[in-house]
Amino acid sequence: MMKPSITRGRVIGLVAVVVLIVAMIFSTKFLTPAELEAALPKPFNAEETASELYGKAKTEIPGKAAPLAEVLAAIQADPQAASEKYEAISPTADSYVFAVKTTATVTDGSDANLRLEVPDAPKATTVIVPLSTAINGSVLRDAMGFKFADAPGQTDYQYVSDELKKLVQTDVKSMVDDPASLKGKQVEVVGVIDVPLSNGAPPPAAKPVNIQPITIEQAS
Repeated sequence: MMKPSITRGRVIGLVAVVVLIVAMIFSTKFLTPAELEAALPKPFNAEETASELYGKAKTEIPGKAAPLAEVLAAIQADPQAASEKYEAISPTADSYVFAVKTTATVTDGSDANLRLEVPDAPKATTVIVPLSTAINGSVLRDAMGFKFADAPGQTDYQYVSDELKKLVQTDVKSMVDDPASLKGKQVEVVGVIDVPLSNGAPPPAAKPVNIQPITIEQAS
């Protein structure tokens, strides 16, 4: 006597399942392979990231840069206060990166670097603008606020600085095609400097300062 009821129940259940499946089909958006690829997170690309950071640096750093001699004096007086005044980036607890600019006389020029005589800078401080292998992409990477957590891992984090170094090296060659010819002439330099601290104290005045360049122009 129960068989019709059981059969009827199974049919109702089956119909409900079919209705649910049909509803799911109509409510589901099917993506083409191209749409699916566009929806997925893009894999990290160090070269593209470096290009974006460099473009941003060339746009933003000139407006943030403070006179180098002024920054150096402030650092020697009080690194913490200097970092706040000039909005330095602190990539680690014991270092700061400052955006700087200067109009200075080239005392020596080579394929490796320009050495500058910066008015009002501490006499003991040698100021150098690297043009080749001494260009440090890590300083520029840090200056733009790119952190370790922004990369998938240590390797990609380092690749970003390597790619930035390549971009700066290429750009510098177009800006300074004959470094030796600049000796005795004035140049306008905009870039960033890395200032490591020792237990919170500023580096010795005799420690050379390397300006990682964003722009180098002969002063008019």
